[in-house]
Amino acid sequence: MNIQTEHRHPNAGPTPYDEVYYPGHVYGLTHPNHLATIAAVYGIQSAPVERCRVLELGCGVGGNLLPMAFQYPISEFVGVDLSGVTIERGQRNIATLGLSNIKLLHCDIMNVDAGFGEFDYIIAHGVYSWVPPAVREKMMMIFKQNLAPRGVCYVSYNAHPFSHLRDMVRDMMRYHTRRLTGMKEKVGQARAILKFLSDGSKANSVHGAVMRDQYNRVLKSPDELLFHDDLDDGAEAFLLHEVAEDASRHGLQYLGDADFSRRYLAGYSEEVRATLQRFPESEFMARDQYQDFIDGNGFRRTLLCHDSISLSRQVDLDFVTRFHLLSTTNPVDPDACVTDDSAMEFENQDGSRVTVTNPLLKAAHLCLGRAWPRALSFDELLDGARALLGDRRADDDQKVLTEAMFILACSGEVSFLLSRPFLLKEATEHPQASLLARRQAQTGPLVTNLLHQTVQLEDDRTRDFLQLLDGARTIDQITAEMTEKFGPTIRIDQKDNAGQPAEPLLLSTRESVQRSLAMVGKLGLLVA
Repeated sequence: MNIQTEHRHPNAGPTPYDEVYYPGHVYGLTHPNHLATIAAVYGIQSAPVERCRVLELGCGVGGNLLPMAFQYPISEFVGVDLSGVTIERGQRNIATLGLSNIKLLHCDIMNVDAGFGEFDYIIAHGVYSWVPPAVREKMMMIFKQNLAPRGVCYVSYNAHPFSHLRDMVRDMMRYHTRRLTGMKEKVGQARAILKFLSDGSKANSVHGAVMRDQYNRVLKSPDELLFHDDLDDGAEAFLLHEVAEDASRHGLQYLGDADFSRRYLAGYSEEVRATLQRFPESEFMARDQYQDFIDGNGFRRTLLCHDSISLSRQVDLDFVTRFHLLSTTNPVDPDACVTDDSAMEFENQDGSRVTVTNPLLKAAHLCLGRAWPRALSFDELLDGARALLGDRRADDDQKVLTEAMFILACSGEVSFLLSRPFLLKEATEHPQASLLARRQAQTGPLVTNLLHQTVQLEDDRTRDFLQLLDGARTIDQITAEMTEKFGPTIRIDQKDNAGQPAEPLLLSTRESVQRSLAMVGKLGLLVA
């Protein structure tokens, strides 16, 4: 990886991010596999995720970029950030993992130039709203100058109309904390004044309802995020059309929202659906802008591409047959009958539920849930569903499954990806968890799985267990080491359906190891 400017350090002094660490997380909608998938829906054949170049502006510690580099060793990843402290921290993490396909550079965005080369995917998450106008202008120039001809750019920002309400309480908190400098004191006083103002407002007024809602938001926000995101003097929100028009001036066009499910209109009234559906293809951005007005959207994840590309906005019913499908769906009643037309309820990881009566679709939901976290091609799903029904077939099976998966994919109930993720569900005789997850588990409960998701490990015992999954130990050896450390039996705390404590489960260490291996597989942490 030859980047001429990699040692060009910015002239500015320490940044607030040097003094207050901004947590580095993964953001699933920025993953190049997801970006390539959305591009493919609209007719763009972008670079395969297995061999591509990715640039992230404002990469911080590399919490989002590093897991991508770990997963795709032949692709190249470059991150730039103004905070030297976070870059150094990220570089240490890279060295620990021994990665050679990623560079994190202490570099001002203003210094990114043609010497960096072209990138198939450019990511700017949580930067655009928090930099001065000159830097935003430079970001658009980078998107145009450094984006490959069929590349995709992701840029997120605070959006109106919701941010009008957020800015109202930001003004209050910033005024109250204007003379404070320390993060803890500033954040504590920001929450205190908002509680005082919220409690003092009239509960039955519009203003009072807004204040209480905003206070609840601020109360749940981690200290570091509140400090950087809300108490930053320069944070600015935008309407979608403003960003799209700025992009247009630079030879770019609006590709769409990174969250494909925002296209789905079933949750709106018939009148709203009819109005939004009347927008012609040429007014795709305007339709999304009006949808923001209806939703009160407050954060935008916008995808851009070169304006020379001809896009197809028509999403055909059979588009799902071209992708790999994933879902966490599981039956609420595992004993429900699959082969008849009785109702069967399925629940996703996020708590959403769907009721299915068609035997083929019930079998398909079971296949997806049992396969998770593996992705199934459409043909694999169809064959698997038929197999669960005793290989019973009907002439309209493909049509029925296509129509159902179209609705579920559009609504976000089923995820779809262009490239199949590299992971296993079941453990081999020498089980191996992701090296990245094992390293992350050494310092905390949050780890990144191979679907680019953050996973929280249950307890220290689970973190210790993960360290043993290095591919060198057999299941018997893992069991022996767990027995030596925790004893011959392990107590598993349980809760009933109401979430109340239930009778604990006592398992032998071997049973516990088998149970833990199944759990680690379901979390997407076992590597192929």
